[in-house]
Amino acid sequence: MTNARERSKASTIAKRIRSARIRMVTPGFNFIVGGSVFILIDAASDVDPVGSLKVEVRIDRTTRIEATYSPASGYYGAIWDSSALSSGTMHSLTAEVFDSSGNSKSTHAIVSVG
Repeated sequence: MTNARERSKASTIAKRIRSARIRMVTPGFNFIVGGSVFILIDAASDVDPVGSLKVEVRIDRTTRIEATYSPASGYYGAIWDSSALSSGTMHSLTAEVFDSSGNSKSTHAIVSVG
């Protein structure tokens, strides 16, 4: 049986654990891109060890690219080949992180092919 102090402590610890966090490092909003575009993503979780998260990039909500973790940079990275796209077109890049608890979080940027 737990007392009120133990329950309060457990509740405080549970509140400190946040869902996965994600930030697109590059490209940023309104970047002009072309050819092979390196997408750099900062993702972390209070639940999972560094580098163990699933990170996925979607281009225009259709093309999916899995990002891989680089211990050297501390970021997840993916390469998108934009060479077949017309110059001047706008595209949506969405990065989403999934942790082992089933939580997910996403971020996005709009870029232009130059």
